[in-house]
Amino acid sequence: KYQSLSQSIQYFLEQFPEGFYGARFKEEERDYKYKANRLAKNLLGQEAFSSLLKNSDYSEIVKRALKIVKSTNLIFRYEHMALQNGLNTLESEEIFSKKLNNLLYGDYQLEARFNSFTKTLEDMDASKWTIVSYFLFIFQPEKYMFVKPTITQYSSELCGYEINYKPQLNWLTYKSVLGFSNYLFNELSELKPRDMIDVQSFMWCIYPFK
Repeated sequence: KYQSLSQSIQYFLEQFPEGFYGARFKEEERDYKYKANRLAKNLLGQEAFSSLLKNSDYSEIVKRALKIVKSTNLIFRYEHMALQNGLNTLESEEIFSKKLNNLLYGDYQLEARFNSFTKTLEDMDASKWTIVSYFLFIFQPEKYMFVKPTITQYSSELCGYEINYKPQLNWLTYKSVLGFSNYLFNELSELKPRDMIDVQSFMWCIYPFK
């Protein structure tokens, strides 16, 4: 339906004449994601997360992580249920807690942290792009993007940007999505996006089949 990025920007502005800073965009697209970011940092910020791990309170970590997931509608209900069902033993709670902390706060390369978390989700039968990318996006939207496969693919094709998409979780695709997200952030510079919340919302708003 949309032949170029410039046409998509125009379509976006027809929906939100004040762009990323208007009341409608704030109410419909930004506020609930920003509130989820505040909730995430409150429940599982680095200090709180570290304290819970020190006390081996893995059930509480899982409870808080699932609350963060439920705080938005970004992850489909059946995907959320797959994650919850995979956390049905003390062992799975412990592994998930440690790998999530490592993903968010580990001090080595993101690729290794991403792959480690991916393996955990695979073992839980919850290996979805929405889940693996959600926590990075919600905790650090200034750096990371949420991956909704059809919407992300549509936007990248519209821009002629190769994201090497595969349904199976893999680092090359996510690395490419991060590159694309930064590219789109720069292409939208006249609209002054604040972070990847704005960029992700833009991709959703221009998708013609939602």
